[in-house]
Amino acid sequence: MTLATIASSKLGRPNLVAALLGAAGLLASSLASAQTFAAGAITPTGLPLEPLLSLELPAQAQLGQILSVAIRLDQPFAGRAADDVFLFYGFKLDFDPSQLRFKGFGAAEGWSDDSGFLRPGEIGASNFPGVAAAAAQSWLSLGALQFELLSAGEAWLQISSPEGDLNLGLGYAQGASNLPIDWRGSLQVSAVPEPGALAMTLAGLLGLGLVQRRRVLGQNK
Repeated sequence: MTLATIASSKLGRPNLVAALLGAAGLLASSLASAQTFAAGAITPTGLPLEPLLSLELPAQAQLGQILSVAIRLDQPFAGRAADDVFLFYGFKLDFDPSQLRFKGFGAAEGWSDDSGFLRPGEIGASNFPGVAAAAAQSWLSLGALQFELLSAGEAWLQISSPEGDLNLGLGYAQGASNLPIDWRGSLQVSAVPEPGALAMTLAGLLGLGLVQRRRVLGQNK
């Protein structure tokens, strides 16, 4: 006896047909809703992507170096309306002052540095009339931060925007509130060789060069 026969005997054929039609309708509705977003705008979890502001850090740097850290916005219009416009951004900058010394901020071309209008420790810039979603850019370069590396080891950086702050976050023409910013990263800072060790290394290289030169001269005689 098949499952359909069992179901028919328990529910009756009209009830079975109605149940099957209902299930088919539910499946069709689910498939239609799943096609609301383009395939490229879906994450593995099935949720639409969102704009992500981050800092581009190298894997490693050297003590005493002046480091330029680019500010980047990926997927600037993910989940936004096709006629939306990106206008400004702002964030609170945190780091360990024993590891890093902040040297300054430079906004990208076309952007105005608004940091002077914000609270100490906050960075921001604006662009009017703004960057339109119609430009279909997959990422934006928004500026750069400069730091002097003060100590060896792991140095960390963090940028964030408190919820409800009208001056911080990602600001769009369409939207009741700014999108939040929450990112943290780190890099490994290596120590600079001591002057004595560096001098010994240079002397060794010079000695090897002299020995090689004498060998060449000896072969040419």
